[in-house]
Amino acid sequence: MKGKKQLEIYLEGLEKKTRYINFLEQYPTDSSSASYVLNVAYNDGNIGGRNILDLGTGNGIFACGARALGAASVVGMDVDEEQIAVAIRNCGSDGVDFVAASVESAAGSYDTVIMNAPFGSVNAHADLPFLEKAVELGEFIYSIHNIKSRDFVRNFYMGKGEIFREEILDITVGRLYKHHRKDRATIRSVFFSVRVEH
Repeated sequence: MKGKKQLEIYLEGLEKKTRYINFLEQYPTDSSSASYVLNVAYNDGNIGGRNILDLGTGNGIFACGARALGAASVVGMDVDEEQIAVAIRNCGSDGVDFVAASVESAAGSYDTVIMNAPFGSVNAHADLPFLEKAVELGEFIYSIHNIKSRDFVRNFYMGKGEIFREEILDITVGRLYKHHRKDRATIRSVFFSVRVEH
């Protein structure tokens, strides 16, 4: 698969869950943002031929995209079994392993961890188990976080390795919950790329 636009079109065509669980802070990553993150990681040399872990995989957008970009192996984890069922339909037959389990149960060793972690807007510090597991299991991390958590996440990563990218990323979210007033909203986020020191 060549080019950000081609990848974005593929990701946009993936099946999405129809009902989301607010308590779990389920916000699907839009195809443009996912394509951008994946292409950055690919251009860094951390997708092609690499072993990838997608934490909080949702519908598998990062996992499916990583596989399409030539990852050697991909594991996608999510606590929501319904999300995992959607992810399997999207690319489970393409050699991606999806696991319905909590992030705390993740194990193994991976070249690259990719995640759009919970923002902590419903449950404070919901992103912390994701951060801890990512630095435990991965050599490189590509992660999206709530802009309000920027300092916390930066300080966490600085104690675990080298941040070599930190930039603003505006992600687009549709109307998913009853409290949403707009059909589409832009959420200011921060995107980190980290090399972990083990």
